[in-house]
Amino acid sequence: MELVPESEVRNRLERLQPWMRGSEVDAVFVFQNADIFYFSGTLQAGLLCLPAQGDPVFLVLKSLARARLESPLEKLVALPGMKKAPDLLAGEGLRKLRRVGLELDVLPVNHFQRLRQVFGGVEFTDASEAIRNIRMIKSPYEVEQVRRAAGQLNVAFREIPGWLRAGISELKLSARLEGRLRELGHQGLTRMRGFNNEIGYGAVSIGPSASHPSCFPGPVGFVGLYPGMPNGAGERQLAPGDTVMVDIVGGYGGYVADKTRTFAFGEVAPDMAAAHSFVLELMAGIEQLLKPGTQCDRIYRHALERIKDSPFEENFMGLGEERVRFVGHGVGLELDDLPVLASGFEIPLEPGMTIAVEPKVFFPGRGGVGIEDTYVITGTGFEKLTLSPAHIIQATG
Repeated sequence: MELVPESEVRNRLERLQPWMRGSEVDAVFVFQNADIFYFSGTLQAGLLCLPAQGDPVFLVLKSLARARLESPLEKLVALPGMKKAPDLLAGEGLRKLRRVGLELDVLPVNHFQRLRQVFGGVEFTDASEAIRNIRMIKSPYEVEQVRRAAGQLNVAFREIPGWLRAGISELKLSARLEGRLRELGHQGLTRMRGFNNEIGYGAVSIGPSASHPSCFPGPVGFVGLYPGMPNGAGERQLAPGDTVMVDIVGGYGGYVADKTRTFAFGEVAPDMAAAHSFVLELMAGIEQLLKPGTQCDRIYRHALERIKDSPFEENFMGLGEERVRFVGHGVGLELDDLPVLASGFEIPLEPGMTIAVEPKVFFPGRGGVGIEDTYVITGTGFEKLTLSPAHIIQATG
């Protein structure tokens, strides 16, 4: 089993501690899975205390034995119950916690209220933005995890054209793709931070499915098998003239990469082919902006300016009320990492950011065309991690 290096975990705490000291926060309590893993190197239930000075203390509900196997942290302590947490932290030298940061963007209210009862007299404040901003900049180690996730997609996407044949269903195609990704080491889970945002591996949408209404906060539609689990492949079968939008997440070591390609079974309608050519031109323009110092909202504005002079403005990034208001998003331990390429995000790109860019155009009742690639921002520009032909890929099966 590949463990997170001790230097990685130490560096992450050291990047958060200046914010704590500047915000007069004595410690940050971490509970959310992705953040626990990020700061401890293991993913166990409990309370991870990150102090403004000194070493972390991980009070582990379950499993302490596994935490000791996986985490480089020295202070790993059994937590019989949350009532014991103040005394256990005091025993590790953290006796006078006056102000503590929490992940208030994701922490359930009942959990927050419980903490207020247990830690009477402690003032709690929001540390979620600080945590997300630190996670936004990946170390070389983290970039390598994203690169390996992208590598899974690069291998599997080369095989998809041979699987496309008349009558194959979205479900069977998706199952074959997911199985292949698991053989390549896919972690089998996609984490998202947004409340109620759920997805498996992603979308395998044949024809009209790609423009089907969806509550998922992305541009690609799903039909799914039933209303209780709508985000995924359905029963639609591939027929001549169909396009297939494959928008899939790779996963390695907890980290994800995101990739979309458009495949075709037979001749592509001229307007859809023209839309895809436009998208490739737009992507080339966006790539010119993927360099340190470019503000995220500038990239989105560039996309909107280009699309308004085209025949595809009303179909860009969704149809009608289904349209989403971004053209890219961060990827990392979660599919919706920061930054977002959208209005209001005046964050400049920095080396170490890993971003998925996904310009797409959709057609009512017919589906969609488009592309998505995952990039890492470098000191001089970018490195593209998802490598496949960008044109519409014809079936060979």
